[in-house]
Amino acid sequence: MKIFYLKREEDESGISGTGRVAQGFVFDNGKVCVSWLSEHPSVTIYDNIGEVHAIHGHGGKTAIEFEPDYKRACGEMKSFIENFSLGTVALEKLAPESPASKIISKNKKEK
Repeated sequence: MKIFYLKREEDESGISGTGRVAQGFVFDNGKVCVSWLSEHPSVTIYDNIGEVHAIHGHGGKTAIEFEPDYKRACGEMKSFIENFSLGTVALEKLAPESPASKIISKNKKEK
């Protein structure tokens, strides 16, 4: 599920205001739920995010801003760190017979 906000630069109708005017979710099946944050709140379901943009984009005056997926980003970072080896990266950059390369190779073999 992805979280987003509708950020409005100009309020043509004078009803929803400017700034973050709605928040929403894109479900895994592509359906979208939008909840308005204005004085007249309502919740609407759409078939996809394209419909939200087409109906509420107002020719670029309202942008859809997605929140970062922190859980996924942390998982990717954890996987990268668990599989990262500075020694391997260094060996790829150093000449095979250099003193530094020999020390790194020796230390890797001892582990």
